Amino acid sequence: MSPLEPFANQTVIHDEEIITDDFFQNKTETTKIFTKDKVPSILEIRKSIPSKYFNPSIKKSFQYVAWDLMIVTILFLTYYELNSIKFIPLIIKNSLFLPLYSFAQGTMFWAIFVLGHDCGHGSFSRYPLLNDTIGTLLHTFILVPYTTWKLSHRHHHKNTGNIDKDEVFHPVRKFEADKMYNGKDNIIPYFGFGIGWLIYLIEGYGPRAISHINPFHPLFNNHRLGALISIFSIFINLSFLIYFSFIFGFFIILKYYFFPWIVFGSWLVITTFLHHHGVDDDLKLPWFSNDQWNYVVGNLSSVDRDYGILHDVTHSIGTHQVHHLFPAIPHYYLKDATTYFQQKYPHFKRESKEPIFKTFINMFDIWSSQHLINNDTKIFVYQKEKNQ
Repeated sequence: MSPLEPFANQTVIHDEEIITDDFFQNKTETTKIFTKDKVPSILEIRKSIPSKYFNPSIKKSFQYVAWDLMIVTILFLTYYELNSIKFIPLIIKNSLFLPLYSFAQGTMFWAIFVLGHDCGHGSFSRYPLLNDTIGTLLHTFILVPYTTWKLSHRHHHKNTGNIDKDEVFHPVRKFEADKMYNGKDNIIPYFGFGIGWLIYLIEGYGPRAISHINPFHPLFNNHRLGALISIFSIFINLSFLIYFSFIFGFFIILKYYFFPWIVFGSWLVITTFLHHHGVDDDLKLPWFSNDQWNYVVGNLSSVDRDYGILHDVTHSIGTHQVHHLFPAIPHYYLKDATTYFQQKYPHFKRESKEPIFKTFINMFDIWSSQHLINNDTKIFVYQKEKNQ
């Protein structure tokens, strides 16, 4: 199917169909698609959450850093020792130990990423220099250019749910699709998981792509030095990894570092995508044209998802709606802050406990057939496929 075919069959809301109270007459509170004239200001919502949750603790933040690095070290040493046991067959080491290690260590890389992500939002501490120093070190360890990603991510937060300005996984208008696809269907199935994360860092996403290894992109104009330091740090880390591959062998570096990195990248693609997409009746996540958008409706258009035993391991980043409204809240206060928010505004709640991987596969299939939209679309909502 050509990537331009879906324009003939999509569910959109145009100017004359802007949602009114009548639209919700037979719907539950949680199915509402709020418009900007029907939501409180961000300051009003802010009053529902105690101020103490906006104050980061340096001690707590460093405790999480120490804990994560300790777990990463334990996983590395455990896997190393298991590989050193001669009587264990190689097939067991590669077919059982390697996948388990890659998944566990890749998940911990994701946890470390979340701590650096807190640094980028200023929720690690109140000191910008400390935040940027720790964030650069943590993100460099997992080959993420801290400053450039921090700035593109802030741009995403400032424009979440805005069809015309958001930075990643936004619906694509026809005039943009003509330029983006050039008549060819070049969508990688399921975004290539970890490969998609690598492509995103290098090339960016969509018609408004931002390369995170180009320090001269206009988005980084006021942070050129930080961008250069971050990118240079990545190349230093890569140089060490290449050097170690000559000493210990390429496959060793692949097993101990890059396989977990692919798992980490896959987590980033899956979770970032699912944070802002949903089709079930109780978590419709609309996308707004620029004239229908404001900060509150855009950032309400995100969903809390449950990652089971990994939820706390990865620092509650699945508790996402309040994080988007108030990125200054440290990760260790997100659950408590969400409780207060939902008590005051239960009708804004968007939450899913559906299985993560199944939901991602289903949502990607819906996204791939519906994400191309008309030039005049005002509010766009993904719809569940009939065969689901």
